[in-house]
Amino acid sequence: MKWLKLLLDVYVKGSIHVALSVFSLSVLSLISLNKTFFHWELLIVFFVTYVYYNLIKFLPLRFNGKKQPYIFWFWLKISTLLALIVALYVLFYLKLDAIIILGLSSFFGILYVQRGLIPVSRENGWIKAILVSLVWALVSGMLPLTISNEYWFTLEAILLVFSNFFFVFALLVPFEIRDMNTDKLTLPNLAQQLGVKKIKGVGYLSLIVSLILWTIASDLRLEYWIIYLLFYVITGGFIGGARINRSSYYTALWVEAIPIFLLISVSLLGLF
Repeated sequence: MKWLKLLLDVYVKGSIHVALSVFSLSVLSLISLNKTFFHWELLIVFFVTYVYYNLIKFLPLRFNGKKQPYIFWFWLKISTLLALIVALYVLFYLKLDAIIILGLSSFFGILYVQRGLIPVSRENGWIKAILVSLVWALVSGMLPLTISNEYWFTLEAILLVFSNFFFVFALLVPFEIRDMNTDKLTLPNLAQQLGVKKIKGVGYLSLIVSLILWTIASDLRLEYWIIYLLFYVITGGFIGGARINRSSYYTALWVEAIPIFLLISVSLLGLF
């Protein structure tokens, strides 16, 4: 049981899960536009996400702490270093437009974690969710198109990026509610400002907007739309079930798993 708990912590708290989630959303973007996604360079989405989240979570702790055993921290140090090396290797094979999008995403990611330089960071709660949604939308929506050598400046592609933005924003609502008692920010987070009931309403509205934009942008059969609708309803259920005192696994494991299971469902549908 102790080893199972350690493996779960390595997977969830060690950022493998969130990296898989972003990668899944990037593959879904290409599938939605009927683009081929068999490009090995797309792996940079997973590795960059893995490195970024581990750095913002564990670099302030110097990858050390008493709440986890030594093997946990050893794995994080080695795996993060290896992921960084792989990401830099893949970077050499990307074209200029992909590098520009990745650089822009990194810029907004740095804005999220910096403190005190300018009034745009996670310390300003009203913009925290917006920055996260923007970075996810760029990395999962625009970057895959540039990697696959597709022309990204089309109406469908732009609508899909905005669809991802609102979808991720909705996914963040349970996190905002969970953090209401722990976020000590310069400005309150959205849930602290609006209250639980109103922020859930914003989440539901974001899902509706995201689904409408995805429907306009996508070029898939009706069956795929039904699968997406089902998962949007499931996401709405997770928003409705969000509580301040919910376990961290409710958000960090199950909510972040939605893009992963959506990709699995869409992939299985494509086999028939």
